[in-house]
Amino acid sequence: MLKLAMIRVHEALCEGGFKTKMLLTVHDEIVFDMPKSESEAVMPVIEQAMKTAMPMSVPVVVEMGIGDNWLEAH
Repeated sequence: MLKLAMIRVHEALCEGGFKTKMLLTVHDEIVFDMPKSESEAVMPVIEQAMKTAMPMSVPVVVEMGIGDNWLEAH
């Protein structure tokens, strides 16, 4: 599911013309390099792409955080 979500997120970021880039995955998380100026616009796009990566009969929960590093974002 995470791999499909990464594909969908990449497509959405390209289509939206965002500067935000996926950097890496850590277990079930994706780490992004995101300009602060894009946060309000890009976070809902990422969330929607992740939630709809594949059809599910249960809701998919996407949690997000912002920080200068991975630790701060939690």
